[in-house]
Amino acid sequence: MSNCPRYPVYVISKGRADCCLTANFLLEDGCPFHIVIEPQERSEYEKHYDPSLLLVLPFKNLGQGSIPARNWVWAHSKAAGAERHWILDDNIRKMERRYKGQRIRCEAGIALHHCEEFVERYSNIAIAGLNYSMFCP
Repeated sequence: MSNCPRYPVYVISKGRADCCLTANFLLEDGCPFHIVIEPQERSEYEKHYDPSLLLVLPFKNLGQGSIPARNWVWAHSKAAGAERHWILDDNIRKMERRYKGQRIRCEAGIALHHCEEFVERYSNIAIAGLNYSMFCP
């Protein structure tokens, strides 16, 4: 079993160069990923993250939320030959699993890999994802 997801991981981030929580915990967990940013924020993100982690969108300030960035990620993933991909928000502090009513910290790569393993068992799953812990009391 691998400790890394088999599909690419993208973190869409805007305005959080100094506090991109998701990037920080993914780095800590050793999980490979890219941060998707708008061009005007590149220099700020480069102060905090290795430039090789950054993917710069070809547009800025469209005022349409994250939908254009998500569509760009989808096209980028397909162009790279990936069957699927992960898109994570930039405000995630950690990943946890539930066991006997307890929340237990789980490394990101392992958590994503197990989700992929589950989805791969079936042929009728078009989209799958994780829940925020606030939705799982």
